[in-house]
Amino acid sequence: MPTSENKVCQNCKGSFLIDAQDFDFYKKIDVPPPTFCPECRRQRRFAWRNERTLHKRECDLCHKGLIALYPAGTTFPVYCSTCWFSDKWDPLSYGTAFDVSKSFFQQFKELSARAPRLALWVQQCTNSDYTNQSYANKNVYLSFALRDSEDTAYCARMTQGKQCLDCTYTYHSELLYECLYADKCYRGRCLEETESCVESGFLSNSRNCQQCFGGINLRSASHVFFGEQLTKEEYANRIKDLNLGSRKTQEELSRRFAELKSKGIFRYANLINTVNTQGDHLSNAKNCYYAFDGFDLENARHSSWTFTSKDISDCYGAGSCELTYEGIGVEEVNNVKFCNVTDGSNNVQYGDMCSASSNLFGCVGLRSKEYCILNKQYSKEEYQKLVHEIVKQMNDMPYRDKKGREYRYGEFFPAELSPFAYNETIAQENFPLSKNEIEAQGYFWREPEKREYAVTIAASEVPDTIADVTGSILEETIACAHGGTCNDQCSSAFRIIPQELQLYRQMNIPLPVLCPNCRHYQRLAKRNPLKLWSRQCMCSIKHPQHSEGRCPNEFMTSYAPDRPEIVYCEACYQSEVA
Repeated sequence: MPTSENKVCQNCKGSFLIDAQDFDFYKKIDVPPPTFCPECRRQRRFAWRNERTLHKRECDLCHKGLIALYPAGTTFPVYCSTCWFSDKWDPLSYGTAFDVSKSFFQQFKELSARAPRLALWVQQCTNSDYTNQSYANKNVYLSFALRDSEDTAYCARMTQGKQCLDCTYTYHSELLYECLYADKCYRGRCLEETESCVESGFLSNSRNCQQCFGGINLRSASHVFFGEQLTKEEYANRIKDLNLGSRKTQEELSRRFAELKSKGIFRYANLINTVNTQGDHLSNAKNCYYAFDGFDLENARHSSWTFTSKDISDCYGAGSCELTYEGIGVEEVNNVKFCNVTDGSNNVQYGDMCSASSNLFGCVGLRSKEYCILNKQYSKEEYQKLVHEIVKQMNDMPYRDKKGREYRYGEFFPAELSPFAYNETIAQENFPLSKNEIEAQGYFWREPEKREYAVTIAASEVPDTIADVTGSILEETIACAHGGTCNDQCSSAFRIIPQELQLYRQMNIPLPVLCPNCRHYQRLAKRNPLKLWSRQCMCSIKHPQHSEGRCPNEFMTSYAPDRPEIVYCEACYQSEVA
């Protein structure tokens, strides 16, 4: 086994390194090294994850109307949750014997074109129809990848949120608006990278603050207003003088906030209780590399949005996993490789939407099954023999996509086999492309469904202040200010729902003039990319940690070298901020 090897990605043609730890992992789970670089592997996986593009259609079994990830007219049936988990259909009836004259991925494509799919991934939710990847939520609307949340709208990747609007990567919080990476906060607006902040707004990288407005790197502070320390009475008067319910005021405060951040210092990464770990937004992590947005991890590599897992690589949306490689939407699995939306399973390869199963290869939609290949049942001995033959055939007869990229055993599903268009998936969030670029790279673009919106009010006509908004706004269809001209899945028009209006009034927040999708993409634009660069600390202030001159410490950071932020190592940051 080599200690490291430089390879050329067959997709982007760039060079990438497979190091000794990667080789150790590949040996442990018995797979060959990849031929795509980490970035291209991530893009390929993300093209299989539609989180927030919803369609109206009917269930192909009970024929009731439903909201689904798939539009009407798909080649495969789409079932509502009640039908999917019923005994009214048999996934094995769609099975087929392996054909040695065809490549494996071609046969998987044919199976995927006829096997039913679940409309939405929603479990134990109440009054939360317009959600996906949604668990134990109540009264949640147009929010995605969240759990244990209530009375919330237009949020994503949230846990235990209550009465929140337009928040992403937010946890254990209540009454928040337009926040990104906020934890244990109450009654706040425009918070970024904050923890335990109360009745505050426009804060960045701040902790344990109360009644602060406009600040960066604050610690246990109160009554700070854009860097100025005030008394309790002075602060109250300053806030009172602001017309926070005005959109013009909101825009001016956002401009001041951006200017304040441009003069601040930034910690190279948000790592809490980590050992030998490189990445960002991680806590309780050990021996992790290129990992983002997760906690309770050990030996996690090239992964993001992963939790309570060990010995995983190239995963997204993974929880309670072990020995897992190239997985997206996988939970409570062991020894699972190249799988999409698979849970409670072990020893599964090339599984799609399978649950509570073991020893599967190339199956779609199976539940509580074992020893199946392409949805066909085998004995244990037959299964083991045929899997060995398929792996050999995948290497001897690789699948070639429309751009000539080869897929042998060890590669995730080709993006062109995804049931989703590229612009419907989180690939568009992380690797945004125009329609022409998507098609040029061999991906599929789906034109947005034509909706007969009868726009009744232009964005410019929406009242500036929430005080001037009457209940009649609930009857209006508002034109999005972007007008469908962006690459942000713009819906062109949107409406205000009652619970949303109630929260705007309660928190004194002006109505938006962008649709929920455009607002979501604008928040994501503030997030650092899922990528690391090697940099040197920018601190030139004399500290006990280093003598005069620039700090010599180097680190891996998600702040690109050409970014304007001033980025410090951990020691220098703590010396300046603590």
